[in-house]
Amino acid sequence: MRPPLNIAAARLAILLAAALPILPACAHEARQAPAATAPATGANAFVTRPGKPGDLVAVSVRAPSAPLATGPASVGLSLRGSPGVTQVELKYGVEGALRVDAASPTVVPLDAQRRAVVEVPVTVLGTGVHYLNVYVTANGRHSAFSVRLDAGQAATRNRKQSAPDQGDFVVLPAQETRSGGTAQ
Repeated sequence: MRPPLNIAAARLAILLAAALPILPACAHEARQAPAATAPATGANAFVTRPGKPGDLVAVSVRAPSAPLATGPASVGLSLRGSPGVTQVELKYGVEGALRVDAASPTVVPLDAQRRAVVEVPVTVLGTGVHYLNVYVTANGRHSAFSVRLDAGQAATRNRKQSAPDQGDFVVLPAQETRSGGTAQ
């Protein structure tokens, strides 16, 4: 038997009242991380990507300015590790007409300040919107992000104007696994 509507509404109101003080704190933390490094302007500036809770490596991206011509290009990654991180493993994936060159770094040692800058050589094979997916592993923990690369005039025109400017990268949702099963 279902409880009367007013009891269900009261339960919902209590749950929301309990959750609301927590939500602004989470939003505040999410805003604080990118604000620590203000986005710089210019062709060779690194833009800090928003991090996820628990990331061991902070990543800033320097993507080539759009529109790209077909042919070789380079995406810069500035890595800053948390205490205890001495090296970072990078793997790459692509979406669209893009190829990651064989000379791309896969294991990157960090310096004494736990920092490193790497250049990822890519080849743009055609016009359109392409994504370089970067998978980061440090101390057994994983993170992923995408860098948007626009090639040709049509890709620049088709870009959504209403999307917030986040430095031309896309934050991918993470899926957590526990005890061999998928969390839901």
